[in-house]
Amino acid sequence: MSDIFKDMQSKVGCDYISDLPSYKRKVWHEMKRLNPADYEERQLEDFSKYVFGMSYQTLKDVMKQQKGREEQCRKQGCWWKREEQLAKKQYHTGLNCR
Repeated sequence: MSDIFKDMQSKVGCDYISDLPSYKRKVWHEMKRLNPADYEERQLEDFSKYVFGMSYQTLKDVMKQQKGREEQCRKQGCWWKREEQLAKKQYHTGLNCR
């Protein structure tokens, strides 16, 4: 079995495992592409609580819900709106603000 902590450290590109909670967005993106069968259930649980502060089951439920919304949005042809929303969010979260 692989070590999810070390795998995520290399995928996200942080220097230390202790930095992973600071890279939640990148970790979240990698988690969606992750094959859970490569890791022990206990390790997935520990990782989820360490990085996100929630159980792995809750994390899976949120990912499933998010995936369902994205698929529904694609079917309805509004995927382009999501990109607009993200651009607005980045603008208003201070990434472009002074």
